[in-house]
Amino acid sequence: MDNAVPIDSPPGRTPAASAPLIGTRSTPPAGTPRPEHFGGHPMVGTFFYDGRPLGGKSTYCTGSVVHTAAHDIVLTAGHCGRGLQRATHRIFVPQYRDGRSAANQPRGVFPVSQMYIDPRYAANTKKPTSDLDLAFAQVGPNSRGKVEDVTGALTFTPTTKYTHKVTVLGYPSSEGVNAKHQAIRCPVTTSRLPGYRQVRMACTGFYGGVSGGPWIEDYDRTTGTGKVVGNTGGYNGGGNDANDDWVTYAPIYGKDAKALFNEAAAHRTVAARPPYQPSTDRPLLPGSAGWQHTGLLASGDFRHAGHSDMIVVWTDGEVTLHSGNGQGGFDPDRHLWPPTAPGHTREPSRPATSPDPNSPT
Repeated sequence: MDNAVPIDSPPGRTPAASAPLIGTRSTPPAGTPRPEHFGGHPMVGTFFYDGRPLGGKSTYCTGSVVHTAAHDIVLTAGHCGRGLQRATHRIFVPQYRDGRSAANQPRGVFPVSQMYIDPRYAANTKKPTSDLDLAFAQVGPNSRGKVEDVTGALTFTPTTKYTHKVTVLGYPSSEGVNAKHQAIRCPVTTSRLPGYRQVRMACTGFYGGVSGGPWIEDYDRTTGTGKVVGNTGGYNGGGNDANDDWVTYAPIYGKDAKALFNEAAAHRTVAARPPYQPSTDRPLLPGSAGWQHTGLLASGDFRHAGHSDMIVVWTDGEVTLHSGNGQGGFDPDRHLWPPTAPGHTREPSRPATSPDPNSPT
């Protein structure tokens, strides 16, 4: 199927992980790793659909084959799946090679026949349902057989933790940032995206097109195998409000993700769901009694680090910044402005953590 075109984002949306090209909006912290461009792995690839030849100037979302008894399921992001649902002709190309025809791709191409997406998911939002930004594509066989028999597979792995040592893979779409349309990979340690059932990582070079890419624990660099515990996506389509290329998010797989996986693996129609119950774990203010003399509170990602920070204006005029620690709490405060009025004292702030009673199981 040479007549294919990269899937486009929903009109008017340019989320960090699915826009065609997003420049760096802020400088990454010192020591932020850079990804490695490499030849890819058989079970990870990209999608095309409708009307233009494979091998054009851009790819789109990333997908990875996950093990099922049916041997025909590919994991990607929910917002990628929404585009695939609207497509007429749609293919998955494992270990994509730029400049080669469909017949000369390393593992051939596989037609997408069905998409499985949680019906509560709305593409590229900042709402709690961004936790549900994953989808499964059922693909038909090619002349070599079923996709998993041809490529091998990752292991879909639900988790109750937010801290993982993973390697994140993806295909940046634009030739402006990925001239040879190669896969990239970056080994990182994840942390919690406060208030969501999602994790974050910092690594430069994760431009549009990496959406849906697997976050692999126990990754084998030679074979590409391992346990996939997340995929690029989630809040804002997988990136922070500034759309920085070095801040990337992923939903982690709890009960909702496992239910969707089971339906895809069995080729069942996706069932109706009750209203989504978001995480009750919102960042806690550090300390308790020490916050009684606050005047104004403002939250936001003030450092462009992917964490929710807090700026506090105290009743004595002092202004402090409390930097989010990525685990639902805050690091020790930084004084931005000295007190201007006497008479109030407060306890020093301390980092706080917020266990999520609804953490994925």
